[in-house]
Amino acid sequence: MWITVVGLGSFNEVCSQSKHAIDNGCIVKTQHQGKIRGSLVGKNEKSWIITNYQKDTISVLDVNIRKMYFPEEITLFNRKRFHYKKGGLLNHSFGVGLDAAHWYLSYNRRFNKKFEAGIGFGVHNNGFHFNTSNTRHSVFVGSCPLYAQGKYIFSSGKKLWYGKARAGWANNFNSSSSYDLTDGFLFEGGIGVTFKSKTRMKRYLEITQYFAQASGMAVDDSILALSDIGFKVWFVNFMITYGIEIGR
Repeated sequence: MWITVVGLGSFNEVCSQSKHAIDNGCIVKTQHQGKIRGSLVGKNEKSWIITNYQKDTISVLDVNIRKMYFPEEITLFNRKRFHYKKGGLLNHSFGVGLDAAHWYLSYNRRFNKKFEAGIGFGVHNNGFHFNTSNTRHSVFVGSCPLYAQGKYIFSSGKKLWYGKARAGWANNFNSSSSYDLTDGFLFEGGIGVTFKSKTRMKRYLEITQYFAQASGMAVDDSILALSDIGFKVWFVNFMITYGIEIGR
């Protein structure tokens, strides 16, 4: 590490920060100095000027920078952890509910530290039960939904609390317990929280209310069955989802 006080200039804070955040926090991945985290305080013709956690002033040449997260892109905290403010994010998640299991993969764009929108697809398995005069039936409907989603971040401190909504088309497919399925609309909305980390990958948890539509024929494999059974249902379920988001 080498220290310099040459060419320092003022670098105004880009936007309001959480009270726990480092002013003008940035992360620089360099070829020879490793990863540098701290406050971005200025720039001269060939280098960026950063004050690190130890209050050393460091000059990083443009030619030595492999990747840089600017203050408008991240919120940096103590202990080297950060959140994304903007940019592309890949989300991967798995959720469970009563007689339901859902997997999602989506690409999202955070336009500023408050709003995010994206598109994705998934694999859902939803079940329901009913009784007839001679037996109890369990029916499971599989689907590969396509959807659009939006997120509003209403707390931008150490934990990002947000509201989320997802809408799309279920794309139901036949299974061993149901066939002749028709597609239906799906909607899901709820709240979640994203946890800061040192790496590109952030963990999140969500609690949501899920709605999806399906109709078709349920297989009746009982000995006394006269025919299969038609159904038209709305799946309504509370889901708990664990996921990860990965930035650039």
